[in-house]
Amino acid sequence: MDEQIIISPETKYIAIEGPVGSGKTSLAKKMATHLDGKLILEQPETNPFLEGFYRDPRSNALPTELSFLFQRSKLLDDINQDDLFTSISITDFIFDKDNIFTEINLTHEEADLFKKVKDSLKVTHPSPDLVVYLQAPVEVLLSRIRMRSPSVDLLIDGSYLEKIADSYAKYFYYYEESPLLVVNAENIDPIHNDDHFEMLFSELKNVKHGKHFFNNTAAAFS
Repeated sequence: MDEQIIISPETKYIAIEGPVGSGKTSLAKKMATHLDGKLILEQPETNPFLEGFYRDPRSNALPTELSFLFQRSKLLDDINQDDLFTSISITDFIFDKDNIFTEINLTHEEADLFKKVKDSLKVTHPSPDLVVYLQAPVEVLLSRIRMRSPSVDLLIDGSYLEKIADSYAKYFYYYEESPLLVVNAENIDPIHNDDHFEMLFSELKNVKHGKHFFNNTAAAFS
């Protein structure tokens, strides 16, 4: 890229989100490199219950979600302790993403217990200055997941992935906590295509408040 595109100086915390296979982690890495920011990634490979959840969801849902909750609260401590006036932080998650998963994975009783545990943590963390939500059709997500080897994500089946994608769409339809950019990630490849990356960053510069949509079908032909 000939010219670096700079996000607004007021933007100190960007969160990238989307269902597995959407490319959120890869985009977070590239964005952090481009902005010389601090990269903070969720670490599903360290969740000791995740593989068991994919094999037997009913028996492992609650410990899986609690493990992710504790992990995210610890990871966001890094942002709390940093000087947000001197650096930008990029994450591939939002703290409250448990709302996306508990609705489809937990019973009412388990969800109540999860909420009590979460409330007891009394986690304080900055809200993102910008959230980027990547979405794509389930068949596209599945094809990308199948390219990962080895990965526990290969255990995900299409019916569960469809539930995840629907829950993401529902959650971000009502999302108002931060400025939001909804990106159609089916026909754009900002990781391997610098032109696509620059188009996306140009759009990010315009997101100051409210909800915006990036659906550049022209990217599919570039």
